[in-house]
Amino acid sequence: MPESSVHQSHRPADGPGTSAVPSIVSSGVGALGRGVGQIFLQPRALTGLLIVAGVAVYSPLMALQVVLGTTVSTVAARMLDLRVRDGLQGYNGALVGAAAWAAVGVFWPATLVTVVGAAACPAVHRALERALAPVGLPALTAPFCIVSGLLTALLRAIDAPMVPDPAPVSGATAWLVPEAVLTGESQVVLVDSWVGGVLILAGLFIAGWRVGAAALLGSVVGTAATLALVPAGQAAHGLGGYSPCLTAIAIGVVLLPPGRRAWVLAVVGSVLTVVVDRVFTAIPVPTYTWPFIVTTWLVLAVVKWRERRLG
Repeated sequence: MPESSVHQSHRPADGPGTSAVPSIVSSGVGALGRGVGQIFLQPRALTGLLIVAGVAVYSPLMALQVVLGTTVSTVAARMLDLRVRDGLQGYNGALVGAAAWAAVGVFWPATLVTVVGAAACPAVHRALERALAPVGLPALTAPFCIVSGLLTALLRAIDAPMVPDPAPVSGATAWLVPEAVLTGESQVVLVDSWVGGVLILAGLFIAGWRVGAAALLGSVVGTAATLALVPAGQAAHGLGGYSPCLTAIAIGVVLLPPGRRAWVLAVVGSVLTVVVDRVFTAIPVPTYTWPFIVTTWLVLAVVKWRERRLG
């Protein structure tokens, strides 16, 4: 219903910058959300904001690093005249921020690592895109893995204090398995929290039911395969589900045409991701999302080779 003339007469006149402020704030929040959402290959602002919320329930200071990393990476990309639309230059910086907090756990040292790493991500991303263009493969989260891997190596070289690995979870297996599946969603952003996983999964279902279903499928398959290799208490941290979650989204929903073939390859890729993860555990470098990246590259390469062969 329209406002009365009395209410209208008491409304202050809009100044030249009054309407611009909400627009700037809205644009900034939207850009942040899309940048974080692209961690799961989803340029949806609400999805990204729920991911940030999932991090915040685990650690508000870690969520600040995620926001800072996204912002710094996006600004650095603009300075390099790279495309920043749809959050394509924010997600690697977001992951660098999460990894910095997970590794250091102290605000100012983590902030320094976040700023330095996130600022480097766009240049690394551009170099990788150029290197991968001839074979038609996407960079995915490889810039994050390279940058954070180098920074982690530097921290270890100078003997900086690092956060220790978590102890196995105790409890009934009937609960530990679903906990592992949900925590697998949150471990994509290095968060060990099934509550965070629920929020992240909700954001993915908002992006689309296929996205949410693929994320859940990948974590379920990855967790089941991991349980064949490690005790339930160790698997409950979700480390077996996070890379398969990303693999299933990439292959089942984003990078291949929709259909039965994509879903079958998503399941196969999720299992293969666990195998690749086992290989990376034997290499003295941080695993991060390398299993997802390597597996997705392999599946895409095989699909492209088969399509060329069939003409």
